[in-house]
Amino acid sequence: MNDSTCPRNEEAVGWALHSLEPDAEIAVAMHLPQCDSCRTVAGEAGEVLAYLGAAVEQLDPPPSLRDRLMAAVADTPQQPAGQPEAPQTTAAPEPAAAPRREAERGSTRPPDTRPGRSSRWTRRGRRLVAGALALVAVLTIGVLGVRNAQLAAERDAQVAQAQRLENLLDEFDRPGVQHALLAREDGSTIAAVVVSDGQPQVFPIGIPANSVDRETYVLWGIAEGANPAPLGTFDVTGNDQGQLAVGWVPDDARYAAYAISLEPGRTAPAVPTAVVASGPVAA
Repeated sequence: MNDSTCPRNEEAVGWALHSLEPDAEIAVAMHLPQCDSCRTVAGEAGEVLAYLGAAVEQLDPPPSLRDRLMAAVADTPQQPAGQPEAPQTTAAPEPAAAPRREAERGSTRPPDTRPGRSSRWTRRGRRLVAGALALVAVLTIGVLGVRNAQLAAERDAQVAQAQRLENLLDEFDRPGVQHALLAREDGSTIAAVVVSDGQPQVFPIGIPANSVDRETYVLWGIAEGANPAPLGTFDVTGNDQGQLAVGWVPDDARYAAYAISLEPGRTAPAVPTAVVASGPVAA
């Protein structure tokens, strides 16, 4: 497809941002090699994401900032909760102050009669506000730095995922290769199986990591009219960068589908305990 635009451009953007479901990612990855428009859109979206990730400079707050903040807190007068401040004594007004009281009566703004209101309380408020602002600045700088690191990690994960999908598509195109996409009951694809020269390989796409000390995944071959046959075991650690070689397929086997189960222990049982994904062999 060489049109200037494609109805799947929006999905291509989602693929570049790693925001699609696994089955949708596979569908878009299969579409990209034959669509110049979507490849261009996906590349531009990736460049924008990389630019945003690098746009925020990572800054570390100076060590003196915390010291100044703690000093401001220590300098703030403390008062037990629930106790009003001691009333301040003032000198008795002199007779000459009467004209000023008359002026206050004529003022449109009532005098501030709240207890404990003093210049010292105002200074305390200023210190607390300054300390709060300093704390917010520290937290904001920290959040920006963490977000920048997250964006970089997400970008690296997207590149690795794209490379894995590209390798998977290359395997699909090889002559004499049998493959199947394995999905959960809800239809979301989480793995692919490729069999070449009797060697099955599992491509983890969205399989959760298993506890390698107490459980394992098992690949099953399913033939019509026969019980599932265990082909081999494998683990998903979360750091897998490509396919996992799993057991062997007998020369006389004619499997119509494959399945993956999660089993307790470290060996394959006679029958699957909990099937997590399955799918038919592609024609």
